[in-house]
Amino acid sequence: MLFSSDQRAFVTNYPQAERPASRRIWELDFLRGFTILLMCIDHFMYDLAEMFSSVWIGQGGAAAAVAKFACMWWDHGASWVGATRDVIWVIAISVFFGLCGGSTIFSRNNLTRAMKTLLAAAVITIGTEAAYEVGILAHSDLITFGVLHMLSVATLLVSGVYALSRLAGKRGDIVFFIASLVLCGLSFGLDAVFDAMPRVHSVWLMPIHENFAKGIMMGDYFPLFPNLGIVFAGAAFVTLVYGRGKSLLPKLDGAWNKPFRFMGRHTLLVVIAHQIVNMLLLACVTAAFVDCGNFVIF
Repeated sequence: MLFSSDQRAFVTNYPQAERPASRRIWELDFLRGFTILLMCIDHFMYDLAEMFSSVWIGQGGAAAAVAKFACMWWDHGASWVGATRDVIWVIAISVFFGLCGGSTIFSRNNLTRAMKTLLAAAVITIGTEAAYEVGILAHSDLITFGVLHMLSVATLLVSGVYALSRLAGKRGDIVFFIASLVLCGLSFGLDAVFDAMPRVHSVWLMPIHENFAKGIMMGDYFPLFPNLGIVFAGAAFVTLVYGRGKSLLPKLDGAWNKPFRFMGRHTLLVVIAHQIVNMLLLACVTAAFVDCGNFVIF
């Protein structure tokens, strides 16, 4: 899984697996770290645009320019900045989910990892609810079934399918590829069915498909369909390409990628802490340099 994973040196049901190696596959850690950094930047822009922009724009100058850029970043295609952000977001989240599925095959204990991720998701849900109650967050910023909720379920499903493929003596990459096709087909089928039906509101069914989230505004919402298809596709790709447990680019590894690899190995911690850091940083910068003494959120 993505979060603080100990990678096994090889995938045991891959036909060409060789003897275990001691080194991690650096490019998987790097990609995890890079995508999580993009997420942190994206959420920083959101926090600035939604909560601090009015104060920054009111002060004019460089602060206003930065705040206006953040607002354009989150205008979802109304400008070239927002359109660029939306493209980057689709690519980054697809890579992120794909790595989630792929990295699951290297985990020593997916059940423990999934439970930790689910616990972190529960903490975020409770935390956003508490922030809403004290007036820090709007109701639309509540997180009921976000990225961590979805990934905890995906981890269990991918690891379960992988275990069954090993018991059956089948290649994991082929099994994952077939599963991804089935899930993508189900996603298209559900979309077609729900397009012909009225949208409904169900908190219990909301994790399955967005059709059940009518009228629910959330800051972070990732239903199982279609995202499970991406997770399984990533599992198929990583199993096929990295089944031997070896880096494809060993000569490029070095000190230059350590910050990204650090974030990639501690993704769960970053996901939990980054919004707190963002808010505190923006509050302190606002009070110190933009509008003296005004922390906005306090």
